[in-house]
Amino acid sequence: MRRFLNIFMAFVVVAVVWDLGIWSYAWGALERYTMLWEGRERIYFVYFPSQQTATAPKPVIFLLHGGGGADAHEMAKRTGIHPIADREGFLVVYPYGVDGQWNDGRGKTFRRADNNTGVDDVGFIAAIRNTLVRSGSADPRRVYVVGLSNGGMMTYRLGIELGDRLTAIAAIIANLPANLAGQRPVRPLPVLIMNGTDDPMMPWQGGSVRVLGKEYGEVLSTVATVEYWVKAAGLAGPVETKKLENRSLEDRSTVEVDVYRNPRGTVEVMFYRVIGGGHNLPGGQTPDRPLLLGPKNMDIHAMEEVWAFFKKHGPGVSTGGHR
Repeated sequence: MRRFLNIFMAFVVVAVVWDLGIWSYAWGALERYTMLWEGRERIYFVYFPSQQTATAPKPVIFLLHGGGGADAHEMAKRTGIHPIADREGFLVVYPYGVDGQWNDGRGKTFRRADNNTGVDDVGFIAAIRNTLVRSGSADPRRVYVVGLSNGGMMTYRLGIELGDRLTAIAAIIANLPANLAGQRPVRPLPVLIMNGTDDPMMPWQGGSVRVLGKEYGEVLSTVATVEYWVKAAGLAGPVETKKLENRSLEDRSTVEVDVYRNPRGTVEVMFYRVIGGGHNLPGGQTPDRPLLLGPKNMDIHAMEEVWAFFKKHGPGVSTGGHR
């Protein structure tokens, strides 16, 4: 009942905004929106790609920040996703977590508060998704989520609990929270995972997530995280393993990819093993802090890889219904 009331109130707020004519946008622009959710004013930004028209619903990628909460402008700069959106014609949505953190299932994840286990981030993101679909901006058959670190763990949670309204997900420098390991996803889902073997914050072997000496919940190992999604999709494998070209000799890291898929290719798990990589977005403009974050791989552009994966999983390819 509480979840229903929250969704109802969110739609009321958005409907009022629409009727007042406040909901407007220019293509090629990053627009800020607010939504009343659980008694809080929640914020999200939407990027509408340039040289596009509003005549047809577009694919949409939700991009979830890591712990600490980089804003939409900073996330766009770090990931380089807007040029891809302009080229390919998809929307980018930047929700913002309460106090810059997501309730990803680990338990306590706030850095500047005691607890956020009562924050309904799944419902918040679902409400944004439904709002964009109802407005005609987003294609419900092509809704994707990618997240980094805390945002990556939140992406896993969304895949488990909201997978019937998503097309595919991608999690970067993130392992599955141990508290979620016993849950079964609502449907088999295409998943991309990209982790560094030398990540000082997200433990490759699993265990406690540590930030500046403090512990923030438990996660599975990277191998167990991959196995979770492979099993959930009913896959065997991998059916393919390949080493990518070592384009940057200075970054002290290389990339291998394991691919798991069913015979029809409708469900797929791709695992990017960044050998020697740290807590960084490969190919991104994230801060260079090797002593704190470890090496940053520059052999690939992570967002290009993610979009190529998402693009394969759309209408007529992905399984399951969408609401």
